[in-house]
Amino acid sequence: MQGFVNGIPVINNLDAAKQYAANINTFEILNQSMYDSAAYATGGQNTLTFFQVPLGAGAGVISGAGKTYEDTNMQAAGAMPNMQAFVVTSVEVEFQPDITFTAATQPAAFGAQAVATSINDAWIFRATGYLNFTIGQKPYLQEGPMMKFPASNDLEIDAAVCDATTAAASSQTRVGYAKAVGPAYMLNPNNLLLIPMQNFVVTLNWATAQAITTKARVFVRLMGQLLRSAQ
Repeated sequence: MQGFVNGIPVINNLDAAKQYAANINTFEILNQSMYDSAAYATGGQNTLTFFQVPLGAGAGVISGAGKTYEDTNMQAAGAMPNMQAFVVTSVEVEFQPDITFTAATQPAAFGAQAVATSINDAWIFRATGYLNFTIGQKPYLQEGPMMKFPASNDLEIDAAVCDATTAAASSQTRVGYAKAVGPAYMLNPNNLLLIPMQNFVVTLNWATAQAITTKARVFVRLMGQLLRSAQ
């Protein structure tokens, strides 16, 4: 079936998407995600914007050079390219704490006694803010806090460590990592269809900038199916 929600086409059956793949007589459907990433500054910010800078442009969060597939798979700025469409079935947000890769502040470390900052940073990020998904000029998803959007693939740790320290050797082994858990944020039954050349944007928003300990990276993934011209 297919229909419209607030003027935007939605589909529950991929066969119904054929008419939207303009000028595509033979097309293929791939299960994958559309993803983009951004740096989360230690001082926090009020807005992070995603899916506006394509491959080769801007700067990668870690590399600093033009964005690569490590950062995004957007082929065009703010829209699906011509001859491609995407059916969004769910939305995920991944928070990667401490991308400075400094040994003393990594999730697992041995050294001077210190707080497991990656856990605190993850909590600060997940406990606040909201996500806004806009297609054209209209928002179609406004939901918060960030805890509502767990990532389906993430690092998971179960560990217990006990250290004895003395005044002469005040050190510890630290293992600390935290992530959001729960069901994926599904859009079913009203999956959203991103048609070719239709602008869209996802923003993460905070009324008050939330500071964290170390620079982090955030991924937003639109899970679903890519429709493109078959070779």
